[in-house]
Amino acid sequence: MSDDEFQYTELMRNASHATVGSIIAHQVLLDRPLRAVIWSAQHSDWVAAPATAAALLYDDQNFERLRDVDRATAERTAREALHAELPSVDELNALADEGERMGWDYGPPR
Repeated sequence: MSDDEFQYTELMRNASHATVGSIIAHQVLLDRPLRAVIWSAQHSDWVAAPATAAALLYDDQNFERLRDVDRATAERTAREALHAELPSVDELNALADEGERMGWDYGPPR
């Protein structure tokens, strides 16, 4: 995997339940902040959410709720569990770019 590829992490609803509540598509780039797009159940949409993603990904208390998956698995999970299509890599980049330009931690504002 190269440094600029998205990684995919499924977020379970809770540690004891195997139901996926969201998917986080994220990039860890050298000398740049985390880039992340997350499925927002509240908005039923994919949103740029680097602060939310960082809080979820890097909090040890969430360890049991997170499962790293490949893109094909993330696509299948998005369709089956979230009833949504995982954005293409180009769309993920566009969402993350817009979030960076606008300074959104979890956006866009609704």
